[in-house]
Amino acid sequence: MQALNENKLIIHASIFIALLFNSFKLLALREGAYIAQYWTFNGYELFFQAVWNFIICWIFGIITLKIISLPIKEWWKRLALQIPATAVLYLVIIIIGVAVQRRIFNNPTDPKVFFVTYSLRIFASIVLMAILLRIILLLREGRKKDEENQQLRTAYLDAQLQLLKEQLNPHFFFNALTSLSSIAREDPLQAQKYISHLSKVFRYALSKDGDHITTLQQEMVILDSYIQLQKMRLEDGLVVNINIPANNMEKQLPNMSLQPLLENAVKHNTASSKKPLVIDIFTEGDFVIVKNNLQANNLPGEGNGIGLTNLEERCKILLQKKIGIIKTADAFIVKVPLT
Repeated sequence: MQALNENKLIIHASIFIALLFNSFKLLALREGAYIAQYWTFNGYELFFQAVWNFIICWIFGIITLKIISLPIKEWWKRLALQIPATAVLYLVIIIIGVAVQRRIFNNPTDPKVFFVTYSLRIFASIVLMAILLRIILLLREGRKKDEENQQLRTAYLDAQLQLLKEQLNPHFFFNALTSLSSIAREDPLQAQKYISHLSKVFRYALSKDGDHITTLQQEMVILDSYIQLQKMRLEDGLVVNINIPANNMEKQLPNMSLQPLLENAVKHNTASSKKPLVIDIFTEGDFVIVKNNLQANNLPGEGNGIGLTNLEERCKILLQKKIGIIKTADAFIVKVPLT
């Protein structure tokens, strides 16, 4: 694509230069014009000269582009190729162009005037093309730097996201094992079901190791396993209401976004059959919202509270959006952006 655009640019520049150095000679076609004392042309000869000028510029542009595209790091080596190539091309063009044009059209212009003006016109055309090629080279270097910067940015973001995921997984694993230990003491059979759902959650986390974004539908599938884990522990003390339209399920968000929000709600609130913890999950515009009623347990929080901070950082990196956090007298609400 880049080479195609550069070739198009050379063609357009060659047309412009050919018109630039030949259009003013139309004045020589006017009877009695002052310029006609020095140059004599007819329309066919002028057309031939403009086309020849275009071919010269195009050939010079293509050859020079090939030379500067060679995998040669030292600038002086490229210059050692460029100067002889340009000199030979210039001499061949002058010799062939003057001979062919004067032979075909029998131009009566003084040979010295014809040769000097022809040579100067070709020289000026090559200089303009050289300036254009220098611009192309600068654009190449700029694109290369942009690509390198983008690669560095991508590598940095991937490393940062991987660090955040590595930070999140042990956090979840610690809390899951803590819950498992209490269930195992009370009901070994229930503990087996707990392990089954827990394995699904971890299988999902591991299968998404290289993927940072997932669909809301995939997120809800694994969230269901996590909800089952918590219901085994809290039973009627936990109520989860999910209301997400089907047309929103293909929207995307950072993976493992919703599970930490449920985890925080369970960790920081009391939950009993008499006073259940109610968690509502629904969409509103370009956000998926997790809302829970507040009934603080007033106990020192386990862990170091990295779940919400982790999610906020991942949303900033992946979506360039911030999560919304709203705390009222009776509810805690987190709005996770969708894309």
